[in-house]
Amino acid sequence: MESKCPSFRLCELDGADIVLGVEMQSTGEAACFGDSFYDALAKGLISVGYNLPKQGTALITIGGAENKEKMLQTMAILKHLGFKILATEHTAEFLSEKNIQDVEIVYKISEPHRKPNISDLLYERKINFIINIPSTSTLEKYVGMLYDEFQIRRKATEAGIPVLTTTEACRVFCQNARVASHQRNYQKGA
Repeated sequence: MESKCPSFRLCELDGADIVLGVEMQSTGEAACFGDSFYDALAKGLISVGYNLPKQGTALITIGGAENKEKMLQTMAILKHLGFKILATEHTAEFLSEKNIQDVEIVYKISEPHRKPNISDLLYERKINFIINIPSTSTLEKYVGMLYDEFQIRRKATEAGIPVLTTTEACRVFCQNARVASHQRNYQKGA
């Protein structure tokens, strides 16, 4: 199986948002082979410097009810794999309503007086990776929220913390983590 992964040097572009649009082009790419699609993809991501953790703490912030519904199964897989889940208020409420328990609420960068605050957690390196699915709304009331999401992505990128910004990338990462977990468990038993 083969996978191609684009390479972006977003840290070199001061203030650039990592959410890619149709006009974005990579500055390179890597093609990798593996025993499965997930194996090839993992090797491709690693080769372009994008290492996603096998365990640790995930910050989840998902905009919009439709995106939250799309991500429900993926969040359940993450929890099952043993990741500690941190989420912004509305995302945490949604997960709780859907019986994904033990989700710790964290507060937006734009609310520095509320603790625990995402900015502090990023600075203290208490987050291993981020799932940040931005809302596609451009209504004026969402402008502050969109800026806050941008700040999360930018600060994480500058700190070298991996960020996933699409439902598809999150699904593939979780499937990859599940396959890797099964392979580790199989090798321990062999």
